[in-house]
Amino acid sequence: MGIITASIIVLTITWIIHFAFRKAKFIYDKLTVFQGPAALPLLGNFHQFHFSPEEFFEQSQGIAYMMRKGDERITRVWLGGLPFVLLYGAEEMEAVLGSPKMLNKPFLYGFLSAWIGDGLLIS
Repeated sequence: MGIITASIIVLTITWIIHFAFRKAKFIYDKLTVFQGPAALPLLGNFHQFHFSPEEFFEQSQGIAYMMRKGDERITRVWLGGLPFVLLYGAEEMEAVLGSPKMLNKPFLYGFLSAWIGDGLLIS
């Protein structure tokens, strides 16, 4: 009985790890088309940012501007294991924020609210 239970637990953990790696590889492959600063494993770009909201926004803008290719106004950064795509153009922001898929705003909109307040952009 103990061998069957241990086998089921090992298979379940193996399946979860396999699924997590497949999902991470899918996300990584999609984000490699965007320019961005080199990231450390597990830390990402945490070591390059200050975390007061005002400084974070200005640094993000600077990185997006420095990493652009031609007329692209988009770049990516990794904060730990979370990827972020930075947009710095009105047309790009309108397309993303006006989408009905973005109706539930993630917890990260708190960084924007400190900079621009609780206006229409983040409501």
